[in-house]
Formats: sequence, structure tokens, C-alpha cells
Amino acid sequence: MKPEERDELLIRVDERTANIWKITEQQEKHLAELNTSVSKHAVSITRNSTSIKWIYRILIAAGVLGGGAGGVSGIIRLTGG
Repeated sequence: MKPEERDELLIRVDERTANIWKITEQQEKHLAELNTSVSKHAVSITRNSTSIKWIYRILIAAGVLGGGAGGVSGIIRLTGG
């Protein structure tokens, strides 16, 4: 390999390395944003699950859940209808 060819090859390798570095930094930033979003969703899911459990307990205590036609009348009674 001639010195000129070697120099051109090294220049291309340097450019590719710089591009890989830039892309890696962008991917790391994007991954951090995704991790933050996933964490927020996990918290929301936990809150929603807890709320659903409490609503379920309230409906059972009010006699709305338990089967039969009484459930419908219980829902109407709770909603003020």
C-alpha cells in the first residue's frame, strides 16, 4: 500500500469513527429519554392499579358488584340516576 492510499484510508477511518461516536451519543440521549418515559408509565400503572382496587372494594361494599339485577340498580343509585 502506498503512503497516499494509507493516508486516505486513515482519513476515512477517522471520519467513520467520528460518525459512530456522534450516533452513539444520540442513541444514549434517546435511550435516556425512553427510560424516563417508561419510569413515568410504570408509576402511572401502579397508581391506576391501586385506584382500580379501591374502586372495586367500594363497589363490593356498596353491593353493586356481586351479580344479579341488584348490581345495575346499585350503579344507578351510586351515580344519582
